[in-house]
Amino acid sequence: MAALVIAVPAVVASWPASPEVSVAPAELRARAEASEALPWSGYAEASGGLNLPEVAQFSDVTTLLSGTSRLRAWYAAPDSVRVDQFYPAGERSRYTTSTGQVVWDYGAQLLTLVRRDPIVRLPRPDDLLPPQLARRLLSGTLPDAPVSALPAQRIAGVDAAGFSVAVDDPRTTVGALDVWADPVSGLPLAVEIRTKDERGTVAGAPVVRSRFLDLEQAPPDPAVLVAQAAPGVGVTRSPTSDLFGVLGRGDPQSVPDVVDGIDRVPPQRGFGAIGKYGTTVAQLIVVPLPAEIASSLLQNIDDAGSAGRSITVTPPQNALGRTANASAGALESSLLRLAVVRVGDRAWAVGGLVTDDVLDRAVADIADDQAGVP
Repeated sequence: MAALVIAVPAVVASWPASPEVSVAPAELRARAEASEALPWSGYAEASGGLNLPEVAQFSDVTTLLSGTSRLRAWYAAPDSVRVDQFYPAGERSRYTTSTGQVVWDYGAQLLTLVRRDPIVRLPRPDDLLPPQLARRLLSGTLPDAPVSALPAQRIAGVDAAGFSVAVDDPRTTVGALDVWADPVSGLPLAVEIRTKDERGTVAGAPVVRSRFLDLEQAPPDPAVLVAQAAPGVGVTRSPTSDLFGVLGRGDPQSVPDVVDGIDRVPPQRGFGAIGKYGTTVAQLIVVPLPAEIASSLLQNIDDAGSAGRSITVTPPQNALGRTANASAGALESSLLRLAVVRVGDRAWAVGGLVTDDVLDRAVADIADDQAGVP
């Protein structure tokens, strides 16, 4: 089955677009942002060129953002979705329902019932589908950000119109978001993310691409959206499938109220230890880490070569006036930054689509927040 799905002819995506495609860029953006209720089913491929080193605790994320993902999806509504991800040796399906999620691993013959994941979580395959990726990123850009037209493209049988949103915020590594969408329905069909260099110049080549190769804009068969466990298949339950969901169930006071001058967004109920700062693409995320995970990650950073760097931290004084041991390091790509900071026996991960200086200030604020802590 996987081989048949992946064999969608690439020639379909390369057909020339009709010259009659015409819609104002600002209007097309509005339609794309309002497309969440549109049903569809299709096959898409997403590729990431971040070249992140493999880190055990985040291996799914580094693989996702540094390789090609092949995805078959059925979308009836935001709470009624199925996404199949194809691997060389298997397949995994994720069903989103109104009561949680179901993850079906064909290779392991295991069905996992997931109660819920936090809103702030690590990226997963369904986030890279063109409609989800476009809407999520567009929501993080300013409504009045400059929007320009892009040449039309023929995508999955649709004469798609394109627009580019320029991101002027100097705090983020994102330079531009390019989207092609159905000019009538507004459904995003292809997305490309371009970064910018230290001078603020937008890079020519995108670092993340996602594109439909096959698409039907109609409600999918309801039966496809229901996971069916065959006799003898293992079934397990999990409160969350996300590492942030596990780490974020701690004390709400374990992360600072302000990071890099940005107030913390009120936390989601049940995940009080996840810190979110800002609502744009330049937002920062902070979560507490167990000391053993932090030590492992810091060692991975040391071993990452040019993809890792150490960050100088001024050790704060604790409540007894003693100077605590402090260290920090970061994994970096052209788009994403992820730092680990450890102060005494406490540690945190902080990351985002932000520049080095923003990350360094965030690390310093987290360490300073520990001054006077026993």
